[in-house]
Amino acid sequence: MKIAIIGGTGTMGRALGKRLSKSHEVIIGSRDPAKARAMAATIEGAKGSDYSTAASECDVAIVAIPFSAVESQELPGAELSGKLVISVINPMKFERGLFYYGLEKGSAAEILSARLPKSRVATAFNNISPEFLTKTEVPSLDVMVAADSEEIFYEVARIVNSVPNLRPLYAGPLSEAQAVERVTPLMLNLARKNRTGNLATRFVSQRE
Repeated sequence: MKIAIIGGTGTMGRALGKRLSKSHEVIIGSRDPAKARAMAATIEGAKGSDYSTAASECDVAIVAIPFSAVESQELPGAELSGKLVISVINPMKFERGLFYYGLEKGSAAEILSARLPKSRVATAFNNISPEFLTKTEVPSLDVMVAADSEEIFYEVARIVNSVPNLRPLYAGPLSEAQAVERVTPLMLNLARKNRTGNLATRFVSQRE
C-alpha cells in the first residue's frame, strides 16, 4: 500500500514514516519538496515530494500537519478525493504549566473532514508519542479510531495492524474524535505531574 504522510517532515510524521515503511511504500509530503526528499532519505524505501504529488500517488494519506495549519494551509483536496485520510492532529495549547484541549467544540478531524468533503476521514494514532514508534519494538498499545462507519474503521485497522503490537479499537463516529484527541493533553499532563516519562494508551479487558 502507498501511504502519503502529509506534513511528514515533523517529529510524528517521521516516526510514522519509519515505522510504516516496514510494511508499506511511504511518501513524505511537504510544502517544501527539498525538505521532504531530505527526510525521506532517512527512511529506507521512502521518497519525498510536494503535497499534491504525494496525495496523487498514494492510496491512503496520513495528515500530520500542526493544528494551527489545518484551516489555513492549502490541502490537496482534489488529489485526495475518494481516498482514506487519517488525521493524527491534536489541538492543544499550553498555559500555566498544563496542556489544554484547544477547541471549545468539535475536533481537528472534523475540521479536516470539512476541508476534504470528498475524502473518507478518520482519526487514529493521536495518543501515541513518536518515541514509542521509534523503539526497536513497539510495546503493546491501543490505537483509538473514530470514523463514520465500520467500513472506514476496518480500512484504518488494516494499517494499524501492520505495526506489530498495535491494536485498533473503534471509538465510534467521527463526532467522537474530540474524545480521542482530548486524551493526548491529559496524558502529557499526567506524565509531567507524575514524572513518568511519555505515556500511551493501553486498555485492559476483564477477559485478559
